[in-house]
Amino acid sequence: MNQYVATLKSAYDEYLQQLKQAVDGLSHDEAYSQPTPHSNHIAWLVWHMARVEDHWINGVLTGKGQVWNRGGWDEKFGMDAENRGAGQTIEEVVAMPHIEMADLLAYFDAVRAETGPVIDSLDEETLGREIEHPRFGTITGRWLVGHIIVEESQHTGQVALVRGMKRGFGE
Repeated sequence: MNQYVATLKSAYDEYLQQLKQAVDGLSHDEAYSQPTPHSNHIAWLVWHMARVEDHWINGVLTGKGQVWNRGGWDEKFGMDAENRGAGQTIEEVVAMPHIEMADLLAYFDAVRAETGPVIDSLDEETLGREIEHPRFGTITGRWLVGHIIVEESQHTGQVALVRGMKRGFGE
């Protein structure tokens, strides 16, 4: 494994580990409580984070299709097959079905089981490949794997903040 791949794997593993620590022990009510009427709740953030990684890695980078659809998670959760949370209104966030945190994390783990081998196999051709994206224009594989780290780190921080507001960080 080259140094670049090792660095990526370390970053991906770190944000998922920190996310799992931030949601550990939360009640169902805490996971679905919004700190303000215009804020995402923790359960939505966890779901969205898994969807982001799944979309970018399995849907865009590899093109093999998302775990969300292939694994029937959309049906299990009673959610739209194409939905990943991008551009949702606060009303749509609030209307998210109530899903147990263990199930949300099981979906994230299923995504990660496929992300790891993709990261392991990254090469200059894949990282340099140009991809047309409707929202971001022309991107590269390199941008894509870096963007995931940035977005997921931001959302992990949001989860930790909301948890801290609800019950403190050490509890």
